[in-house]
Amino acid sequence: MNIAIADDNPRDIAALQAVLDKYARSSGVGIRVTSFMSAEELLKGYRPFMYTVVFLDIYMEGMTGLEAAEAIRQEDSDTFLVFLTTSKEHMAEAFRTHAYDYIEKPFGEEDIFRVMDDMLRRRSVHEKSLTFTCNREGRMLIYPDIVMVTSSLHNVEIRDRYGNEYRPRISFSSVSDQLLSDRQFLLISRGIIVNMNYVEDFDQGVCFLTGGLSAPCNLRRQRELVDAWQNYIFTVIRGEAMEKIWEEHKK
Repeated sequence: MNIAIADDNPRDIAALQAVLDKYARSSGVGIRVTSFMSAEELLKGYRPFMYTVVFLDIYMEGMTGLEAAEAIRQEDSDTFLVFLTTSKEHMAEAFRTHAYDYIEKPFGEEDIFRVMDDMLRRRSVHEKSLTFTCNREGRMLIYPDIVMVTSSLHNVEIRDRYGNEYRPRISFSSVSDQLLSDRQFLLISRGIIVNMNYVEDFDQGVCFLTGGLSAPCNLRRQRELVDAWQNYIFTVIRGEAMEKIWEEHKK
């Protein structure tokens, strides 16, 4: 899980980093934290799906946390926004940006643990997940976060949508038995499984994925793989369209 912190107070950043490190150790969730001393620094190079959670201070020099949240929401409706601030004054404005929570400073460890537990529970509900051990720590990835799984020389590598790589002590056959029972995953070659939600194209025996990733695919089966991918995407788009029509109808 990638987490961003934007706060112009180094002590507050250090305190939050320490709590998140403790949460990672106690929960078994892999966490990578990147800190920024301003909202402008956070937004520079920001892209959707970059962070699972963004912790924002409201009162910062230059652009405020609220302004940063509005900019983030223009291109990313997925990430959780959590405001950390010294006043309740801007709570209504914060929740208009679809913030997940609003925590007053000084925050306690229990505040951060609570919001992290809540977010993980919310992301995991109704979502299938893959559990494994990596570096002697338990890990859990929900299916939509898994981009690709590869195997070579009896080693398995899992890549998630946040750019993290895991090399668990697990057999490829056990992973494939689990993932390939779900329609979003496709075996494109021996020892290579991709999540079709992240596939961008197939060409000349290569599967191209979001984030600049690529993997060889079975050239003789490429037409079959393309058909499977396009049929899956069509089904997803159709389902989303029908859901939108239903929501409009209910209004």
